[in-house]
Parts: sequence; C-alpha cells; structure tokens
Amino acid sequence: MTSSAEVTMEPVFAPGVPESVRRLVKHRSELFVPADAPRPKRQTWWSVSPANTLGQLLVWLTVCVGGWILALIIMAATLPTDVATWSSVVLAALAVLATGGVLVKSMVEDRGHKAVRLQHGSYLLPVDFDDASARLLERAQRSVKTVLEATVTRRGLLDDVQNELVLPEQLWDIAQVLREQTVLRARQRDVARGMATAELETVLGPQRRALALSVTAIERKVDLLENYAHRVRSADAALRAEAALADGDRYIELLARTEPVGDTTLVQGFADEASALRDTFTRSINAARDAGRTLALPES
Repeated sequence: MTSSAEVTMEPVFAPGVPESVRRLVKHRSELFVPADAPRPKRQTWWSVSPANTLGQLLVWLTVCVGGWILALIIMAATLPTDVATWSSVVLAALAVLATGGVLVKSMVEDRGHKAVRLQHGSYLLPVDFDDASARLLERAQRSVKTVLEATVTRRGLLDDVQNELVLPEQLWDIAQVLREQTVLRARQRDVARGMATAELETVLGPQRRALALSVTAIERKVDLLENYAHRVRSADAALRAEAALADGDRYIELLARTEPVGDTTLVQGFADEASALRDTFTRSINAARDAGRTLALPES
C-alpha cells in the first residue's frame, strides 16, 4: 500500500526476529515483501531459472572434461606413467567433487532468502502503511530510538524500566494496529465509492467511529512514548551538565593561579551549582522512570 508522501520510517520487526535478518533489510531489501503479499516460495537456481542453470552446468562439465583430457595428454607426455596415472585420478576426483559442490549449491536455497521467507509476517515495511499510520509509526520509532541510545539507558540508570524488553514489544504492537488501521481505511474508501445510500451509511458510520477510537488510542500510546523520550533526553542533558561540572576544580585552580585575591563568589557558585544539578539530575531520572513505567508490559 504505497504512500503518496515521502516515508522516512524504517521497517519494524517483531521482537523475536534475529538480528541477522534485521541487517539484511539494509543490504538486500529486495528480499522483503509487503504484508499483503503471499509468503515467498522457496527459491533455488533451478526453480528461478532452470534453463539457464542447466546451460551453466553443461558449460562447467565441458570445461572440466576438456581440461582433464588436456591435462592427461600433457602429463602422459611429460611424466612417468605411474605418476601420470595417479595425477589423472586425483584431477578426476577433484573435478567430481567440484561438480558435486556446484550441483548442491544450485539446489540449495540462498540463506538470506530463506531467513526472510521464514520470517514473513514478523516484519512490516513502509509500503504496508498509509500516510497517517506511517507518520504515527515514525514518531514511535524515533522515540524508541532516543530512549535506547540515551546515555542514561546505556549506563543502566533506567534498568528497572526494562527498556530492551518493553520498547520493542510496544513498537511491534503499535505497528500491527497501525497496519490494521491502514487496511480498514482502504476498505472503507473502496466500499464508499459510488452512490451513497442510507443502508451503506448505517454500516459505515459505526465502522468509521470504531476506527477513529482506535486511532485516538494509538495516538495516546505514541504520546506516552514521546513523553518518555522527552524525559530521558532531559535526564541525559542533566547527566552531561553534571559531567561538565567535573571540570569545576580546574576552573577554581585557574582562578587561584591567575587571580589570587579574586572574588570567591565564583568558587561558591560552582559548589551551589553542583548541589542544584545533583537535585535536578535525581528529579530527571525519577521522572524518566515514572514515564517509563507507564509503558510497562502487563504481567502474564
């Protein structure tokens, strides 16, 4: 379902999808298919292009046989009979092994294609969403990325929120609902084409209201994610400011060396700022944790 507007959202994956498959989307995006497409079939060289594969194998066999005969002639003319015989047997065995490897490879499915095929249904692409859904999902992805890449997260200061577990689950749940909203909006547009009737409105009216309620609920979830990301950014900013204050002693020493009888209020100001900043950082971390707990997964 191609969006008319430029989409900057990334594909979204179910939490259990291996990292190797996630990386493939950057290098082999052509392997991934939209959600409404059927699961890709198993593909090998034979299934994709049997005639071309057969031609390549015949060329390979011709080269192997021809090369072996040529080598046999050369060895027979230049080497003792016993050596030439054993050498020809070794070359023939190598050719058979190489041919067997080529045959096996032609019948085995590419690992990347197989991995994506098996994960079909566990990922959603930008093309799976209309503009409204894509915008919401992009906001959710940006918030999740902000939290997971934050310094306070990497340092484990928000471990009690279990971001690595909760946020991917939240993102996948949101993506699945947004995908369903996209499908239902398209169906409503298709049904509403043509002449409007009272009977049609009787059916579509409640459906539109249900869809609107679902959209509002997802918007609230995305708002919660954005609020959490904002709190985490604030905690990160306070952490950076606290790190900057670590240089306070160097500034005090600088003043003592260059202005021995200088104003001591600056020194006292450093101490006051350090105390205030510690309080600010504590409040910021607590606010981020509180916001994160609103996203916690329900207990099973």
